[in-house]
Amino acid sequence: MGTKYKYQKKMKINNRCRIIIVSLFLPLFFLISCKKENANQFNQAKQTVFQYISTSKSLGLYQAALKRAGMYNAETFSTGGPFTVFAPVDSAFINAGLTLDSINKYDPQALALVLKYDITFGKISAASLVGFYAEDVQSQNPTFKPRITKNYYGIFFDGIPLVAGSSMDLGDGALHELKRMPFPPTTDIFDLINKSPDLTFFAAALKHIGYDAMFSVPPPPNPYITGDAALYYTLFAPTNEAYKKFGYPDIAAIYADAPSNLQYYIDTYIIPGKVFTSAFIGGYALAGANYYVQADGFSIFAIGNVGLTHIIHPDIVATNGVIHIVDQVIVSH
Repeated sequence: MGTKYKYQKKMKINNRCRIIIVSLFLPLFFLISCKKENANQFNQAKQTVFQYISTSKSLGLYQAALKRAGMYNAETFSTGGPFTVFAPVDSAFINAGLTLDSINKYDPQALALVLKYDITFGKISAASLVGFYAEDVQSQNPTFKPRITKNYYGIFFDGIPLVAGSSMDLGDGALHELKRMPFPPTTDIFDLINKSPDLTFFAAALKHIGYDAMFSVPPPPNPYITGDAALYYTLFAPTNEAYKKFGYPDIAAIYADAPSNLQYYIDTYIIPGKVFTSAFIGGYALAGANYYVQADGFSIFAIGNVGLTHIIHPDIVATNGVIHIVDQVIVSH
């Protein structure tokens, strides 16, 4: 009996030891397991920017443009990064006249400058832009800086909105898809107008009133004006068809009119600063209740016009400002 009692007592002690050991090490085991699981989840690599672009079904023409420019490689989006890419979707290229055929005929160096303008330094994700934001940021284009804006209505690149739900926070940067094709500025406001086949009447009107020189350079220095207003103009530019409907059948009729008559209207087309359509959304006062941009950001009410004037080609960037092409001669008085 004594031997049996001693054996049972020893077994009880051993069992107690096992329970104590298990109770001590079981939480540690779970802790290690959780850490391992979390570590595995944390270490799962996100797609890189280039991987996302190369597999996207909505960026086929962007891929073609990168190939034509010699930029279709991982190094474009990683060396010197992180970068934020604002990539126009296929419809943006097509609406800008850039089909696959025209892309393959584009000068590669010129095309590279266009594409580099859309690749900005730093990781600018939708989550990182808190509150209102407007800044000219450095891009891979060595000469010109695009303006990134965030307001109540979203994120914009030179006034161009993003495709809804397209913002991607990627492993080595960020990517946003654009609804329209952005182009860096190549020349001043007047030169752009003068070279546009649809704006020859307006170019003649600017020459006739002596504004061709004014719109060829930045605004003149003024100690009382600072910021954007001291550097840029924004200009509404009526098309040739708009001038014809207004009563000017040809350019000769423009030159036959008194400069003061033309200037009377054109002075109201000028906004100080660099103002994109992203600022017009929600409504934008140009001259109170008689002259303003409606909430859609593209329809202009002017008291002297029968119907609304529409911005048909928005956010054309020049070295000294922005042009918005409109479909009427605006009469705001």
